[in-house]
Amino acid sequence: MPRITSKGQITIPKEIRDKFNIKPHDIGEFAVKEGNIVFTVKKGTILDAHIEKTNRKINFKKLREQMEKDIAEEIVRKMK
Repeated sequence: MPRITSKGQITIPKEIRDKFNIKPHDIGEFAVKEGNIVFTVKKGTILDAHIEKTNRKINFKKLREQMEKDIAEEIVRKMK
């Protein structure tokens, strides 16, 4: 039986990982149902989980432009 570490982590036993094809970087979700903790594995990436949870896609072009602007402003501040 897995034990909970001091950081609150547990290891999913290999037999269960194999049976349910759980791979590194899969996304897990905890929920409380009828007084029990239920762990569900969702295939996909963190980005997929974000889109599902927020119902919004990330505009990476806009995000990159904002990051470039922020970095440039930080460089200018440091040069003063």
